[in-house]
Amino acid sequence: MTIFIKKTSAKTDVSALFFMASSAIHPLPPWQLQHVLQQLGAVANHKRKALSETGIVPGCSVRLLDLSDQTESWITLVYPQQAKPEQGFISVLSPLGAALLGKNVGQVAEVQLFRRTLRFMLCDLMSVKQPPAFTFTPSVQEKLMNQTLPDPALPELLLSSLDLDRLDALLSRLPPTDPARLGLEQELERGAVVEPEEMPKDVVTMNSTVRLRLLKTGEEPCLTLVYPKDLDAAGDKVSVLAPVGSALLGLREGDEIHWPMPDGDIQPIQVLQLLYQPERAGQLHR
Repeated sequence: MTIFIKKTSAKTDVSALFFMASSAIHPLPPWQLQHVLQQLGAVANHKRKALSETGIVPGCSVRLLDLSDQTESWITLVYPQQAKPEQGFISVLSPLGAALLGKNVGQVAEVQLFRRTLRFMLCDLMSVKQPPAFTFTPSVQEKLMNQTLPDPALPELLLSSLDLDRLDALLSRLPPTDPARLGLEQELERGAVVEPEEMPKDVVTMNSTVRLRLLKTGEEPCLTLVYPKDLDAAGDKVSVLAPVGSALLGLREGDEIHWPMPDGDIQPIQVLQLLYQPERAGQLHR
């Protein structure tokens, strides 16, 4: 089933739903995962009931209304091994799937995504098929917990207070569910903030030029990290709103990060050398 979007007012990118539906990009915290597993265990141990009693369970399709922009979407809730977010099959262990589980028509599901709460009203609910058998043994639960915990190897990020103020202003002008906004907010959320004059000389800040290594291909491009308004046709600049751009911000020389690309691929990127940094050059308020 392909995601069906009905745009009733503002413009919304379909991939925002994909973003919320991907447990690989934004995994559930352990406490929420345990709660969802308990709910699913209860579903598996009881005979089939009417949807009016159970609310949405794996095997159901639901029409959602995004209360931020009045966009409607059809999705199907499924177990993790059946998930295909790009086709509308949403894992119950994703942020969106966990928020929907057990909800019924007229209720609102809230998704905590980075620094904001997104709200979706359930407008229509239908059973597509009988949910497949899924036994939650201790070994299955342990495997799911291990698969969805955040990667502890993510490098620490340092952000300039000046860059952060300007980026917050930029993000405030984008729609709340814009995937570029959500991706950059995720990075800003985990960064430590320092004043420009205290910024170490090996950290990628806005308008820095870096030499990278794409570990899958061996390519070593040189790119300058810029705001969207500063992009040009030369091809040697990358917007901070692009996946690679938001991944680079705040990294140090030698850092490596695995970043989800728009096509679903995971690209390992290493910062080889910081060729230019405004703070290092004394341009603290560029």
